[in-house]
Amino acid sequence: MALHVGKGLAVIKKPVYLIGYRATGKTTVGKKVAHELGIPFVDLDEYIKREAGREIAEIVSEKGWKAFRELEKHALTTLAAKQEPVVVSCGGGAVLHKDIWPEIKKGAVVVWLKARQETILARMAQDGLSQTQRPRLTDNSSTMKEEIEQTLQERYPLYEYCADVAIETDSLSPEKVARKIIEEVTS
Repeated sequence: MALHVGKGLAVIKKPVYLIGYRATGKTTVGKKVAHELGIPFVDLDEYIKREAGREIAEIVSEKGWKAFRELEKHALTTLAAKQEPVVVSCGGGAVLHKDIWPEIKKGAVVVWLKARQETILARMAQDGLSQTQRPRLTDNSSTMKEEIEQTLQERYPLYEYCADVAIETDSLSPEKVARKIIEEVTS
């Protein structure tokens, strides 16, 4: 399904940052938005992995979440300093760097992709990469459902704080979510 914008027809001068919990569609949708707008796409986790020369799970396992968050903050700051039209799919915890988001928001549009807990759980269960590329955020004694509930409760206010726009992704196809984002950033 085409998004009816096409490369070159919509002009965007600001970066677009996609935030939200895991499995809300940030990467899938981000690639579609970038393609339709004819601008680069950056998956922040992939960027960090390239810079660090290792998988996120390895970083977290060897050095802990704090070390990963430092790499993440550096990556966000580096990308934000460029001020180029780009679509950035942020990791679910990127909003934990509350101190840098006001600066990012000055020159970007921040879109929060939201989904219900049940939707997130179902999507993660269907994604074969969840186990290898999404290290646990809480101790291993909690279930995935408990982890999602706890983490969403902690991060919800941060997503609200950072977002310029929020889009529910539960019942929308990636193409429809992309279309909504394009409408927001080109109007």
